[in-house]
Amino acid sequence: MTVLITGVGAVAEEPRTDAGGAPWFDPAAHLGRRGWKYLTPATRYLLAAGNQALGRRHDDPPLTGAAAERFGVVTGTQYAIDRVHRRMDATLTGEGVRGISPAEVPGFSMNTPGSQLAISTGARAFSVTLTDPVTAGLGAVLFAVTALRTGRADTVVAAAADQAPEDHGGSGEYDAAAAVVLSARGRAPGSAGPGRPLAAVTGALSRFLAPDPDGEPAPAALTASAARIAALPGAAGAVRLVIDAPPAATRLAVAVRDAVTKALADAGSTVPDADAAVRPGRHCAVSGLLELTALTARPDGGGPAVLISVSESGHLTAIRIDNAVRPEFI
Repeated sequence: MTVLITGVGAVAEEPRTDAGGAPWFDPAAHLGRRGWKYLTPATRYLLAAGNQALGRRHDDPPLTGAAAERFGVVTGTQYAIDRVHRRMDATLTGEGVRGISPAEVPGFSMNTPGSQLAISTGARAFSVTLTDPVTAGLGAVLFAVTALRTGRADTVVAAAADQAPEDHGGSGEYDAAAAVVLSARGRAPGSAGPGRPLAAVTGALSRFLAPDPDGEPAPAALTASAARIAALPGAAGAVRLVIDAPPAATRLAVAVRDAVTKALADAGSTVPDADAAVRPGRHCAVSGLLELTALTARPDGGGPAVLISVSESGHLTAIRIDNAVRPEFI
């Protein structure tokens, strides 16, 4: 079954050279004047990206009826509520429970950002939150693809949101959210699915590269994982490779790049500019989805691409897409 990407959305803070200035994210511009005051920053980012991907506004009426029952949300995050937890911990140890505002309490749950997006859009098939470090964003896409192929939904928003912890501020990590709308070809997506496909997800998988005693990925596991990634369905020929990894996983990402490039070559594909395939994962679990939205939005079509997120623990998630919108995808 072909899974189509029919919408994308993203908001992301980038490095700034100016001192002070206007905040990078204006909630009112994305969410309207009301209804977001007590939502956490990561929740606001997610609502902005998810509604943007769906081509709707946060204050639009949510879906109802059959369309809502066949519409799901899956969210990946790594640090979304870290600052909330730290602030509450400091308040409880310093002032006691009386210092906690009842309006803030729902933000304590890791499920809150995704649940708020499901409420805003009317998604009733499911609302799931994944918390795998680094890979949770692409993991949301993998979960969505599985749900669509098994008939659990007709349309799914796969999203990710993060607000980096304060003690990570100097490491190059920034706040962000991104979302893609995925629909199953041949199923009516209702009013949740924007329309013409931007790309097709042709394959997805998750693997774990257990390190050897020296901390390197076991060669046999690396070779096997690379072969599985190269075998994801898709046309042969030139395949763009993008690997997202945090600084601590750069060495592993380079090993994955070399192994996947070789496996693709063995399968009859080439990887243009493989040396530039590894990208710094500045936006925590959102980085992989930000790369996916960029690949999907390429104006030149771009052909097939393999996108991989790699964590320092050895977990990787790979997505293969084709954003040349061919007749069989429509």
